[in-house]
Amino acid sequence: FLRWAMSWPGDSTWMGPPRLAPAKMVEVAADLKSEIPELIPVHPAGKFFREKPATPLGCPPHSAFDIPIAPQTPTYLARVPNGRVLGPTVAVLTSVDRMLADVSLDWGHPGLEHFAYRRLRLPRCRDFQGSALLLACTGADTYFHWLTDALPRLEIAAKAKGNSWQPDFWVVNTLNKPFVKESLTFLGIPLKRVIPLDQIPHARFSELYVPSLPCEASSGDTPEWVGDFLRKKFCISGSNSRLPKRIWIDRGSNASRHIKLTDKNKKSLEKSAVSVVRLEELPFIEQTKLFQHLELAIGPHGAGFSGVLFSKELKVLEFFPDTYVNACYYSLSQLTLSYYHYHITKPSKNFH
Repeated sequence: FLRWAMSWPGDSTWMGPPRLAPAKMVEVAADLKSEIPELIPVHPAGKFFREKPATPLGCPPHSAFDIPIAPQTPTYLARVPNGRVLGPTVAVLTSVDRMLADVSLDWGHPGLEHFAYRRLRLPRCRDFQGSALLLACTGADTYFHWLTDALPRLEIAAKAKGNSWQPDFWVVNTLNKPFVKESLTFLGIPLKRVIPLDQIPHARFSELYVPSLPCEASSGDTPEWVGDFLRKKFCISGSNSRLPKRIWIDRGSNASRHIKLTDKNKKSLEKSAVSVVRLEELPFIEQTKLFQHLELAIGPHGAGFSGVLFSKELKVLEFFPDTYVNACYYSLSQLTLSYYHYHITKPSKNFH
């Protein structure tokens, strides 16, 4: 029925799914100048060689970490006149109702299976006069994807348009997460000019500037330039002797992938001078300061390990249940020449 609805008159601002099949920005810019009249290349395609292997501790090696070479995605900045953004599962639509596939992700639902094409009616579209820079992408209401997918799009725009260029608006997934508000404020972006898609889920702008995602399909293979950009913007020089050098990243407030520490565990950590830390309770800049001075980070798989981007030659030990193994933080660790170790175990009453 929804496929048939794509043939209706009008466009998806009033009824039905987007009318045209999705296509990538490069394809649209090459053939349809009215939709993308300007596409500025920024980063060339390349490869990233991981210099240090991931080391299993107390478990067999896992194939997820057997990736010595990762592809690096080319990036662009596209100017989309009268472009629209849809949330919360982000879709970018051109003036003729075509979705730009490479910047519109619905994990597990590619192309015409995207959330935007599974809706009979989209949220009411709100129009904004002026230019907007898109930072929002699917998943960027979480710490890892905010750091590795959303914020680096500022660097793509700066390289394409110059450091002094600023849009009239910035589009993000949400302003309800402290790390989003704190990082934008630290960068000098006025929050009153930020459009959050969780409050305005369908917006159209006179000129929408759409940077590529830093790594294709948000795969977790974060490129080197992303780490360089984040450290340049957020690392603050100077030492702080009060910060712990060794930490256990506690996910006590998170129901998934949580390891319950016994009294014996806590005593062992204390004996090894390892402090138990809940990173989500620290302000964003305090987290970056902490990782700048760390020498050891241990804990269950989770977004807290994103801080490895701000470290140097850190020793990492990450725990996984055998039901879910993701090598994204191993990838990040290689950007700072860190030493990465992992342990995979079956979930128990203490690990769920």
